[in-house]
Amino acid sequence: MKGEQKLKSISVLVPLERVQASLSEIGFLLDDTVTIVADGKFWNKMLYVKGDETISVSEEIGDAYPKDPIITICGSKMTISQVVKGVGG
Repeated sequence: MKGEQKLKSISVLVPLERVQASLSEIGFLLDDTVTIVADGKFWNKMLYVKGDETISVSEEIGDAYPKDPIITICGSKMTISQVVKGVGG
């Protein structure tokens, strides 16, 4: 039986590299990367996976690079807490 999962979005004021390092430290692997257009802006969207948990990291790209990444987590309370702690939240 799978554990209960929550959905949470976090806007963080740290570089993308710090977010990626934090995810790697707790066992998430990069599964896929795409570039999308939303709200008139270009975004790099990266999908990280660990078992049945997923984390999506969106980074706005454009003239004012770098922008603050936004992390969307579909995972357990423990994973959410670890990610928030790992990125300094």
